[in-house]
Order: sequence, then structure tokens, then C-alpha cells
Amino acid sequence: MKKTLFLFALVVMGITSCKKEDDAVITSSSEERQIPLVEYVPSAFTQKLLMEMYSTTGCATCPDAEQKYRVYAANHADKVYGVCIHNSDAMDHPQFDVLDNLFNINVYSSGSFNRLAFSNEVVLPKTSWTNNIVNTCLSKTAACGLKINSTYTGNIADVTVTAGFNTTLSGDYHLTIYLLEDSVSGSGSGYNQSNYYNNISSSIFYQLGNPIVGYQHDYVLRQVLTSPIGETIPQTLIKRSGTFSKHISFSIAGYDHSQLYIIAFINKTGSTALTHEVKNVQQVKLGSNKSWD
Repeated sequence: MKKTLFLFALVVMGITSCKKEDDAVITSSSEERQIPLVEYVPSAFTQKLLMEMYSTTGCATCPDAEQKYRVYAANHADKVYGVCIHNSDAMDHPQFDVLDNLFNINVYSSGSFNRLAFSNEVVLPKTSWTNNIVNTCLSKTAACGLKINSTYTGNIADVTVTAGFNTTLSGDYHLTIYLLEDSVSGSGSGYNQSNYYNNISSSIFYQLGNPIVGYQHDYVLRQVLTSPIGETIPQTLIKRSGTFSKHISFSIAGYDHSQLYIIAFINKTGSTALTHEVKNVQQVKLGSNKSWD
């Protein structure tokens, strides 16, 4: 009887041992299947332009800067994207100081065009903005592009941005993601917009008041969803068909969800103010997706 039980125990141990080996094989196979497929990256991208505008409600010419941007965006549909980075008002954002330290923002109603230098200046006053500058930025051959997937449920948003490259590049590259809000208004000097054009009949801001009470501020930077200069893209990924993705979950409480947008861009950082560059940019309304283009 004892011999029978001993033999039975050996059989059970053998079956158990085989099952553990089978489990190990299945687990290994499962892990292999979970390896993501290689991301398709197009061989060509559309070159786009990011205009970072520097604003405050006390700047009486800032409304016209926004309007000038609107004209550029309308003339180059889905190629020119703008963000207003406010300082010293109710929409103040610390990114203003970050960019001031990099580029020396010495005047409001100004902006940067893909952070490129024109006449040895990166931050250009509105009076220096020209169609030629816009066209120069858009005429470059894009070496990289982006796609964006975004959703939100209640007050929580989820965004995944993928940067892709069609050639090998050298340098220090980053992925930066902004959250913007349109139609921002409120009461008091933190929102009421000074208006230089109140008595200029040719302006769309004619007789709207000075200040404009209840002014609708668009393109307002609300959050920088990465580090201020962006997440570092490993050099090993900056090559043909190389991709880098960033997923972020964040709160959108307190914002008008229907007026939120995501702007993502690939930026190269330099050793001086004149050697930075936004290589390409993409925008999508929060809750929507944008593929490579």
C-alpha cells in the first residue's frame, strides 16, 4: 500500500512539474505577443508653424496681435497654430518666465515663430511680423511630425502624443505638450483687455471700449503637460522610422471642456537664444485625434 501511494505521488509530481513548464512557456509566449508592432512613420510630413505670443491684459496692442495671428492661420489652414502666454494678469503662466529667460521677452504684443531667429531676434514685436516670415517657416522641409490621441471623461483627460522622424538628426530634441483654452473671460483688470484701437475706425476693436470689458481671450496657455522645455527624446530614436511617445493623464477641472486644445511640438534646444528651434507642431481639440500629416 505504501509503495502504491509512493508511485502515485511520483506521478502527481511529474504532472505538476510538466504543468509548471507549460505555464512558463505560455507566459513567455504571451510576453512576446505583447511587444508592440513597429509604428508606421510616413516618409514625408507637412511643415507647420507654432506662434508663441506674449500677452497681458494691460497691453493695449495685444488684441491686434491675436487678430494678426488669426489672419495667418486662416491663410494657411491647419498649418499655423498659436498660443498666448500671459504674464501679470489673471491668466499668468510660469512658462512666460521660462521663455523670457531663454529669449529675453522685452515687449508685449510680440511673438516667436518656431523659435527661429529673424534679424538676430527670436521674440519679434507685432510690428515686425510679416507674411514673409510665416512663409519662410512653412517652406522648410520637415524631418519630423506628430500625431495626437486625446480623450476626456468628466474632469480627467488622457493624451498620448507620438513624435516620429523620417531622417537621422543630431542635437538635443524634446517633446513639449501644451493645454490651451479659448474664450476665456472674467471680471476686473485681470481679464478686461486694454484697447489701443477703441478710436480707430478701421479696426475690428473700434468702440469696443478701453478696456474691453468681458473680452474673450483665445489661445490661452493653461498647462504645460511636460517639463517646461519638453521631455528629452533619446538620440537612438531620432532616426528614420524612429518614434517617441508620451502619455499623460491630467485634471481639466475649472476649464470649459468644449474650448480646450492640445498643442504638441518637437523642439530642438540650443546653447544660445538664437540656436533653438521648433521643428514641427500639431494641434487637436481635446477629445479628438490627429494622425500624421
